[in-house]
Formats: sequence, C-alpha cells, structure tokens
Amino acid sequence: MTDAPVFTPDPWKAVMTGNITLIARTAPSSREVTATSRAVTEADTAELARLFLEAYGSKISGTAEDAERMIRGAFQGDFGPFLSRESQLIEDENGTPVAAAVVLERRKDRTLPEVPYLFELFTASSHRRRGYAEQLVRQVMASLHESGYEEVCVRIPEDNAAALALYLTLDFNRWSPEQDEF
Repeated sequence: MTDAPVFTPDPWKAVMTGNITLIARTAPSSREVTATSRAVTEADTAELARLFLEAYGSKISGTAEDAERMIRGAFQGDFGPFLSRESQLIEDENGTPVAAAVVLERRKDRTLPEVPYLFELFTASSHRRRGYAEQLVRQVMASLHESGYEEVCVRIPEDNAAALALYLTLDFNRWSPEQDEF
C-alpha cells in the first residue's frame, strides 16, 4: 500500500513516478485493537518477503529472492534507519503473517520530509477488508508518538485509491517540499 518497488534488474531501485507523499501527526490510538500484533524482527524476513509478494501479486515483478533482499535491506538500514518497535506484524491463528507495517526512522531520500517513514504496509489478499491496514497504521502512529516522534509520512502511487482513502481517513495530508507545515 506504500511505494511498493517494481523489481528491476537492480531491485533496490523503485519506479517512483506518479507518487504522492502524505504526512500526519502521530497520536495515541483511541480505537480498540481488534487483532494482536507484534514487533517485526529479522527472523521474519522470509515470511515478510512471501507476504509482500502475495500482497502485491501481479503489480510487481521479481522473485522471492528479490523480495527477501529488499526486506533484509530494510532491516539493515539500506533505505534508512529501521525502527523495530514501531514496525508491526499481524499473524493468523496458525502464526502465519497476514499483514505488516515496516517503519524507518526516516527514508534516505531528499525529496521526503525528515520524519519517520512508513516504508511498507501490506496485507495478504486473503485477509483484506478486515481493517488490518488501518489498525497497523494506527499502531505505528501511536508507537511513534510514545517514542517522541511528532509526525510520520508515507509515499503512495497517485492511482492507489484504496491507500489514499485509508490515509486520508487517518488524517494524513498531502506534503510537498515547499511546505513548512501542513
């Protein structure tokens, strides 16, 4: 639901045309938690890669190895400092990951604000429409708030109406480099 990379011969480079950046103030969550989540760890790399590929399906090209490299790169700080506590994972009754949010302290990208960045948010196609994405974003925002961060940003494709609707519902606003405040 974020700026999912389109795997190319160099899987580190994402196609970033037609994206918008959204920003929001962090805040404690006032909603009841409906699904238990836990912090993402490096031990989740293979399962997160599998979930990533399932969630994005035909919208991306690439292999399981490419997805694993990208997830591992996030843990290792290739895209910006990884925030373990704020990155969350929801599992089904069998312990299989079905939704995840991967958060960076900031994204290594001068076109983005220097605030925490929601690097990836994805849900297994078999578990969509259960509110997991909204719950994960709310938990990320609450955790960031507790850690002293005032804002969070995300970059999404302009044509991803579902993602845009979700983030606007959660009080995200369009951001541009010219803005001092939103």
